[in-house]
Amino acid sequence: MKVYVIIAVALHVAIPRALAQGCSDSGFCTMGAIRPDQPYAERKKVKLHSVEVTQHLGATKYGDRIHASFVDATFTIGTKNTLQLRTPAYVVIEGNMPTVRGWGDIYLSITRQFVSTDQYQLSGMVGGKIYTTATRADNAMPMYQQTTHGSNDVMAGVSLISKKWLVGIGYQRALNATRNAFQPENFVATEIEDVAKKYAPSVGLLRGDDLALRIERNFRMARWNFFAGTLLLYRLSADQTLTTGGAMQAVSGSQGLASNLVGGIGYQFNIHTGIRVLMAGKMTEREQNPDGLSRDFVIQVAYMVRF
Repeated sequence: MKVYVIIAVALHVAIPRALAQGCSDSGFCTMGAIRPDQPYAERKKVKLHSVEVTQHLGATKYGDRIHASFVDATFTIGTKNTLQLRTPAYVVIEGNMPTVRGWGDIYLSITRQFVSTDQYQLSGMVGGKIYTTATRADNAMPMYQQTTHGSNDVMAGVSLISKKWLVGIGYQRALNATRNAFQPENFVATEIEDVAKKYAPSVGLLRGDDLALRIERNFRMARWNFFAGTLLLYRLSADQTLTTGGAMQAVSGSQGLASNLVGGIGYQFNIHTGIRVLMAGKMTEREQNPDGLSRDFVIQVAYMVRF
């Protein structure tokens, strides 16, 4: 009971202060070698498979609230390789626009440990994202109201991890444009005309390439661990959308840096089960986010089972 009381108090204190953009990179910063709060296993210890059930809550500056539930399964292959599979999340998006419900995308990564000593481990990963369906929302709605990001992506990354520190660098590229057709003008003379004007047009959106840097400090104890750090996301190239004439054009203000503070707490009930709470807080954001990935608040609660 004491464990749940402590976690509840931590959430109560942290939530009002966590004004977060969170992971505005279509999800790859929670995959493979650059995911947060990675377990550090010494060479002599047995590495276990794991399943994590996560409940996600995010909020945008437009009043959207994103609820998502998903499962991450991680399997060790031999002594150096790890396979991570994220099932499509069931997503509910509500706010000033019509409520949307539907399934998200599939994520897959393979991580290989290149160097392992008693002091640190160096790993690299490759992976991708597959969009499952056209969103169950109307494609004329903003990307903020889409349950799938609408693109197939490739990703790669490397990380250096010790008992105390994690440094990870990742890269992601979208392979196709979305079928989104949102224009604020489509909602003129409707009851949500004023709301729709707040969102950036995203017709035929093609996201720019992303580069991520995660630096994290972990404080590990017998059952508890605390982690805190920063996540820097740099959009290397501007997003592109279709003009009324059918040509692709760059979206001004969609390129550049988004930076976040990230922290959390974990507790191990025993060797096989545990719980983690992750929160993020925005420091800077890009001027335009037609991809709909910007968040003013992010929190995730995960229940972990190792076997």
